Amino acid sequence: MSLAAGRYQIANAHKALKQEWEATENVWRDVIRKEFANDFWEPLSIRIGAMLTAIDRLDQKLAQMKNDCE
Repeated sequence: MSLAAGRYQIANAHKALKQEWEATENVWRDVIRKEFANDFWEPLSIRIGAMLTAIDRLDQKLAQMKNDCE
């Protein structure tokens, strides 16, 4: 599996999970949902975004290394 394929899978899984999370807003409106969002969902989303950025940077560096070796 290439970095691009793995990144695509992670991004799509996060997108699907985000859609499911947003759908819970219609039925789950208490303080526990807000606490869950603050404690788990928002930090997870931030970390996934950072991870996707890191994968992009790593992919660029690997491509640069490959070009340098040719």
